[in-house]
Amino acid sequence: MNIKVFLKPILFIFYAVVFFNTSLVFSFQTKNFSLQNPNGDVTTIEKTFLNKKQPISDQTINEVKKSQILLLVVVTFFVSGFLFLIYHLKKVRIINQQLESYSKQNEFLISETNHRVNNNLQLISLLIADTLRKKQGDENRNDFVKLLSKVETIASLHRHLYQTKTNNEIDLKEYLLEVKNNFTSLEEDKEFEITFEIDSIQIHSDNAMYIGLLVTELIINSVKHAFEKNHEKRMNLEINKENNFISFDYKDNGLNSTDKKVSPKLVLQLCQQLKVNPTIETAKGFHLYFNL
Repeated sequence: MNIKVFLKPILFIFYAVVFFNTSLVFSFQTKNFSLQNPNGDVTTIEKTFLNKKQPISDQTINEVKKSQILLLVVVTFFVSGFLFLIYHLKKVRIINQQLESYSKQNEFLISETNHRVNNNLQLISLLIADTLRKKQGDENRNDFVKLLSKVETIASLHRHLYQTKTNNEIDLKEYLLEVKNNFTSLEEDKEFEITFEIDSIQIHSDNAMYIGLLVTELIINSVKHAFEKNHEKRMNLEINKENNFISFDYKDNGLNSTDKKVSPKLVLQLCQQLKVNPTIETAKGFHLYFNL
């Protein structure tokens, strides 16, 4: 910002006011003198003017000086305020530039962290998957499948955060659909139907992770414990945005949990992390719902 551009008009105004003030005083006094001698000849007027010139001139100079001093004070105050404003704006601009730079650096670091966490979780998934291949027919194999599905759920979250370049929020629908696909690809028993009806909702990454783990655990429990042999296996999840609340509604048609008190420990712990009080019903299978 060039200060000279703003000082030139200020100085012009200063000189204009001084000139106008001096001319105005002199003009007023001359007219006043003429009115007092309307019928005098030129010689008489000239002599009278010369005799009165000195005191009028002194008075004029004093008034002009007072006006100049007042104007100088006003202009000085104005210029000082203007220069302070320029300094303040420049300082604010520098601070904003620094904050923007820090923000970009922070976004880059968080993005890199999500990327590295995702890579590390993928490595863990590969190790678990390799262990699964060696445990064909082993009674502990299902435990490794559960563990792998949960690791994949967390890895999917960090993958979404890295790919979308957002630090705090992700699309819950896209994330849970990936969680569903990961589970169905890992599960050997393909004789089940999972239906997701989810609104496109932007949600904080922490809540998204807990919901992803909750959905994974609910599906695992349904597949492993809810259904009898040769029974049609259906699971349904509905997540809708209603005003400022998110309604979560999961159910299956399993008969093993009908009219029984079911309190899955990990499910309830995840609900505590979400700070919700879920309602569980077992009249027609397992049914869990809450508002977030």
